[in-house]
Amino acid sequence: MTTVPRPFTPDLPPGYAIRHAREGDAPAIARVYAAAYPSDTDYPLVEAAAVRSLLDDETTAAFVAETEDRVAGVAAVEYDSFDEGNAQICKLAVHPDHQGQGLGRELLKHRLNVLRTDPAFDGLIYSAAVTSHPASQHNLIARGFEPYSIHKLFQGGYFGPDAESEAIMLYTPSIEYDERDVYVPERYRHVVERTLAQASLDLLGRHIRTVNTVTYPTADQLRMALSHEAGFLWEVTPEGSESWAETKSELLAAVRDDDEHLMVPIDANARQLLALYEPLERVGFYPAGFIPDWLTRDGENRDAFVFQHPPEERPTTMQVVADVKALLDVLEMEYRVVADHDWYWELDVA
Repeated sequence: MTTVPRPFTPDLPPGYAIRHAREGDAPAIARVYAAAYPSDTDYPLVEAAAVRSLLDDETTAAFVAETEDRVAGVAAVEYDSFDEGNAQICKLAVHPDHQGQGLGRELLKHRLNVLRTDPAFDGLIYSAAVTSHPASQHNLIARGFEPYSIHKLFQGGYFGPDAESEAIMLYTPSIEYDERDVYVPERYRHVVERTLAQASLDLLGRHIRTVNTVTYPTADQLRMALSHEAGFLWEVTPEGSESWAETKSELLAAVRDDDEHLMVPIDANARQLLALYEPLERVGFYPAGFIPDWLTRDGENRDAFVFQHPPEERPTTMQVVADVKALLDVLEMEYRVVADHDWYWELDVA
């Protein structure tokens, strides 16, 4: 069983309070997003109608920080965000007039406390931290998160003209320490061991099975559940009722025909999926991380070895804290240090 962490102690500035968002807050919430994002952003929540849709979504819980009946900050939890049972810490924004007072930190602590006391939730907690906001990375790490996967130019360009890179950060107290077999090729064993070690040495009790030779399955031997949604290959598992691609040739054709970034989390506890590693490599996928408990199948947690396919390999700038920089080293991603600041690095990543 996962050890339940002690609740975080609120430390709000005087005159501020955090509560659940209400439908009537939609215009004020939209104004916060509009003020926090660039004027030419295409981020949808700068519109009140989009915020109302968010508040009406039963899988989302939104919260506001307010002072003197004015909304100063907003944040949300998305349940079942990536896969069944997961919860994403997301959609944080603080109005520029109220930044620098710790509201982002307090909204994070509040959401973690809500999840901790929710009797209906017992899943994985994660956040996708954009690498242009090192303060967000630092805030997450200080509250018990660790980076497990990093994706170059993966998120929409809401903060500027270019897409954002992001690091998948896991709240380590939400990871189950069940012993299980992990199947990866020998050449990737160091990635799995190093990323598992970031959470706890207990995780290294899992048996890592390495296989050096790969044989391709036929369609009858392997049916991959691949869903094509918003330009992403969301999951690769050995079974599923709906398949977007079922054979190696279909997978390769999908990669050739798609201009979007693709993320493929492979069920690392399924031995037959070892057959996917070599064809993914051949068409330009590279490992982006190993994420414990990322998938849920038939009530069981499943680990994911994550690959990413970029449509082009142009250099991009990232601002990362020490933990994220260490993940880049584990993944053997090439980068150049552009600037070394007090508590983060600015990197040019190839």
